[in-house]
Amino acid sequence: MANQLEKAIKISEAIAEIDSSRYLLPSIQRRFVWNTYQIEMLFDSIMQDYPINTMMMWQVTDAEVKNNFRFYEFLKVFKEYLGGNNQQKPVNATFTDFYAIIDGQQRLNSLYIGLKGNYAYKKYQKFKRKYLKDEQDYPSRVLYLDILAPLEDDEERKVYDFRFLVKNEHMKEGEEKTKTIETPDGRKIKQPCFWYEVGAILKMKDESEIFTFLSRNGLPVADFPLETLLKLYSKVRKEDLLNYYLEKDQDFDKILHEFIRTNSGGTKLSFADLLMSIITASWDLDDNTKGAREEVDTLVRLVQEIGFNIDQDFILKTCLVFVSKDIRFSLKNFGADTIAEIGLNWGKITRSIIETFKLARSLSFNDYSLRAKNALIPVAYYLFKTGFSVDINKDNRHQSNKRAIRQYLHIGLLNKVFSGSADTFLTRLRSITEKNIDRGFPLEAFRQEFTEPPKTFLVNEEKLKSILRRSYDELDSFYTLALLYPNFNFQFKDVNIDHLHPVAGFNEEALKRLPKEKRETFEQNYNTVLNLAFLSEEANKSKNDRPLQEWIAERQLTNGNIRSELLIPETVDLAFDNFDQFIVEREKTLLEKLKANLS
Repeated sequence: MANQLEKAIKISEAIAEIDSSRYLLPSIQRRFVWNTYQIEMLFDSIMQDYPINTMMMWQVTDAEVKNNFRFYEFLKVFKEYLGGNNQQKPVNATFTDFYAIIDGQQRLNSLYIGLKGNYAYKKYQKFKRKYLKDEQDYPSRVLYLDILAPLEDDEERKVYDFRFLVKNEHMKEGEEKTKTIETPDGRKIKQPCFWYEVGAILKMKDESEIFTFLSRNGLPVADFPLETLLKLYSKVRKEDLLNYYLEKDQDFDKILHEFIRTNSGGTKLSFADLLMSIITASWDLDDNTKGAREEVDTLVRLVQEIGFNIDQDFILKTCLVFVSKDIRFSLKNFGADTIAEIGLNWGKITRSIIETFKLARSLSFNDYSLRAKNALIPVAYYLFKTGFSVDINKDNRHQSNKRAIRQYLHIGLLNKVFSGSADTFLTRLRSITEKNIDRGFPLEAFRQEFTEPPKTFLVNEEKLKSILRRSYDELDSFYTLALLYPNFNFQFKDVNIDHLHPVAGFNEEALKRLPKEKRETFEQNYNTVLNLAFLSEEANKSKNDRPLQEWIAERQLTNGNIRSELLIPETVDLAFDNFDQFIVEREKTLLEKLKANLS
């Protein structure tokens, strides 16, 4: 391992080396993960003369290393919806020698984005559900520094106000040049400011241009504005601030272990990050295959397009369930044979994961309602082993499997069987699936194997009564309704969960008219599953806030089965004043239905 510090370099020199592709990132590096706050804090730390942690570089000179391993460019522009993915740099035996950053990527990339790049993240708009991947919804922000005055009484002890701002947005004609500051007592006040684009410091030929800039913009050529720009110039252009160790050994295995040992601070690497590094470095390269990182990132994006957010941890865990006897995240479980097996089956793995999430969507789940993504791993494994991923989502195919999978998901999520440590549980589910692979999706076998809480696929009557009193805004109410209405065949975004007796009817004036004991029953139950139902969008619009008795009478004129479809007892009086009796009778109906659907 390198044990001598090299001569420190200037920040501007490092920026130039990144631009010329003399600094690259090895495939074992993770993606860029710093947020704008971390970048702003880095620049403030530099301006306050705090030291920057020492970096480590690997001088790559060996033709075999250049030929056999992938290297990446630094991220010049960060777009939140792309997840910080770096572009691969074509490197071969004839490529000029270069430096691969083993430790210090986040800091160096942050310096580059702050000085020459930009950072695009979502512009929050209240009530907006869908954001387009464009400048309107994900505007590109550039790093600015207020050079008019220092910060005072800042909780983080910041002195310099660095902020990522949409370029020129703060310079709109006719607007005052002010910013909002939150005082220690929570008040928000406006104060004058002058935002200086930090990257412009690279374009100044010498310090004399600073005086010209201040004079041209009507700023005092003295005090804080002058001191701040002179200091920024010095920190970026004159001072040797970046210290680093240099590793010249060309043994990639040695570099990998150095990488693992040195990447233990800052934004923590998860063990999955390290495993991803090993897979990326060992992935079989040929003309028909992208690198492991690109393959995994592509799969993550494809699942996101279906409507679910997953990460590399989920994919690596699923891969282990598919091909490895031991599914724990450990180095020994990602040996050459396991990686080769993953590569050999990658097409089938990808298809199984994608079709599993498509199936989940068709079974009424979305990213919010699927509170434990690991619940889908046994489903994906079943599709992987049976080959059913090719047609599981076709109409009129595998209907019994779909019913069993839907029930498995709703019961499993309702009982929270995937909370806590999951490896042992997933291994047992896999083993049961393997033994019953020819009998359809093995929900019944899961029930027989797991009978005791907290890991059980059984629901007793006490539990059923309890979940019928879950409130409207709880996920458990969605799972329960899905079990009560198993024939709904449209996606969750179109499902309307609505109150049968409308919430508007339970106003203070109406409740005051009731006897005390009745009032308590009304208040405790009107917002629970006992007063909820799945309605089609059309039915929900026609119902709106109309009294249940009136609406049902109207619907019965065209649909004599409306009570049965909504699981409303046929004989109970639907008048508002009879809500307490409605609750008693409907609980009996729902309990019967749940028992039948769970049997």
